[in-house]
Amino acid sequence: MPLHHLIYESQATQPFTEAELANLLQQAREHNEAKGLSGILLYANDGRFVQVLEGEVDDVHELYFMHISRDKRHEHLTLLADGRLPERRFPDWRMGFRPTTAEALTELTGHVSTANATFLLPVLPNLSNALLDKLLDYVQYTVASPALEEVPN
Repeated sequence: MPLHHLIYESQATQPFTEAELANLLQQAREHNEAKGLSGILLYANDGRFVQVLEGEVDDVHELYFMHISRDKRHEHLTLLADGRLPERRFPDWRMGFRPTTAEALTELTGHVSTANATFLLPVLPNLSNALLDKLLDYVQYTVASPALEEVPN
């Protein structure tokens, strides 16, 4: 089955503590290991998340539509990209993590207006690889929180 990826942005309903983030990441890594998923989670100091999920299409969609989209710890989910993937961008990370700033997330996703989902529809097919490349570059060249970082194998 071909690889698939999904990228979304959301807003925490309440700020996450470091312990809550560590718990979230532990659960995500266990689930993703069992399902063969990989990806990265960015969490900004303003409570925004951007997450990349990679794997088989059914597993990626099940996680997003059945679990993530129903999670009451965040709101205002915006699907930024959803499509085929020639190869994994985060193959060694069952769920990598990087703390970030609101400004950095705006820079990463700033060329897309997340305020209007209808605006996203025509640009999504042309967006995903560039956004994936930007996210990969960002996590490779930023310092992670040692307590929460998943070290690639």
